[in-house]
Amino acid sequence: MPDALTALFLVEDERSASARVRASDLVPGLAREGVNARVEGLAGNRAARRRQLDAARERDVVVLQRKLLAEGDLVRLRRAARALVFDFDDAVSERPWDARARGRSWTRPRRFAETLRAADLVIAGSAHLHELAAREHERVRLLPTAVALPPRVSLERSRGDGAQGETVRLLWTGARATLGYLEAIARPLGALAARRPNVELAVVADARPRELGLPVRFVTFSLAAEEHELARADVGLMPLAGDAWSRGKCGLKLARYLAWGVPAVASRAGAGSEILDVPLTGLHADDEGEWLASLETLVADPALRRAMAARARADAAARLSLDARVRSWAAALREAAAIGARRAAAG
Repeated sequence: MPDALTALFLVEDERSASARVRASDLVPGLAREGVNARVEGLAGNRAARRRQLDAARERDVVVLQRKLLAEGDLVRLRRAARALVFDFDDAVSERPWDARARGRSWTRPRRFAETLRAADLVIAGSAHLHELAAREHERVRLLPTAVALPPRVSLERSRGDGAQGETVRLLWTGARATLGYLEAIARPLGALAARRPNVELAVVADARPRELGLPVRFVTFSLAAEEHELARADVGLMPLAGDAWSRGKCGLKLARYLAWGVPAVASRAGAGSEILDVPLTGLHADDEGEWLASLETLVADPALRRAMAARARADAAARLSLDARVRSWAAALREAAAIGARRAAAG
């Protein structure tokens, strides 16, 4: 094994899903690959953040995860870091889909470009984001978000068709900032419930959705609660909008569905077209008619759901496994460290 490497992941919020799956969850696997990594939330206090950025020089590689720093902080980090990696899994050059301000941001594209120029290596969470970064940087590596595979999943779930008898369970999991995506498909969900009265939707989130036109069982988010619902779900949902921010989504919930053997219906935007293998592991839907048709196809056919579930689990094991992905991360961090070492040697 190569010599041990030290790495620091700087994240905006250690509690966020992005920081968890693209930083904290990687730490044990990176250790097995000879990379001693730690994760720190960026300090909110100005003086504390300056000290934190200055201390980055103690590590071989620093990974700035997703955050677009103010110019002064970015310059400070670049001066301190022996090697700097920028990792992003959202279209951070755009306003978030749920932002109060409308229209194109003038500051985000500039700060995004500045961050790319400062980085020795860029890691993108999807092919779409890779394309965006590659316009500005020559060293961009595609590392889609990976998920831990549960040791066992049941592929023999509901045998009902949603019309009578056994309930067919739909699942959406996410944060309040993305509830609007789910609420946008309330009409097809209501039409589905009218045709298939034994359909239920579980929503695992940190806030309740508005009326969705069918029975909803709300579950306050925790990892344990999410995994409990994943183990019971028959069909996972990932609706998105078609705007620039949504096209940058990397599909964590979709990867989680597949890892747990849950066939999905997803928008084509974002990672929906990259992760979902239609029609083997799920179906696509964008407009209301497609959502109703795709959902009814899966709800009405338990044999199809079971076949998709088996393929989804196998596909996740082959393409989305966290254990396999850490090797690619370790290689990218070593590549960045080598770039930094060459720059230091050149003076």
